[in-house]
Amino acid sequence: MADDLEPSPGHVLHVEARYDDTEAAIILDGEFDMAGVAQFWGYLSAVLTPHPLSIAVDVRGLTFIDSSGVIVLVRARNAATNAGVRFRIRGPSPPLRRIVELCGLEDLLFEE
Repeated sequence: MADDLEPSPGHVLHVEARYDDTEAAIILDGEFDMAGVAQFWGYLSAVLTPHPLSIAVDVRGLTFIDSSGVIVLVRARNAATNAGVRFRIRGPSPPLRRIVELCGLEDLLFEE
């Protein structure tokens, strides 16, 4: 049975989280900048609490991401790894793919 967290209302970044007994998903839509970091981190903390086997961050809907968004994705990956939880980015949008490649972080954030 999946428990869904309420989607965030009225923000430039829309965040939604879903999880079941083994996998959590965080869905990002819109613009991910410094204003959305605390919001994303709150959702990440909520899905890490029941200790799923994996977390997938679905970023297909991102239209913009800046360095603070990329940094928090790296921090999220580290937090999941430290907790023994597999972390992956699902459906990297062109804006995310571009900034991650410019920063040289594709091996860290993207699966082959």
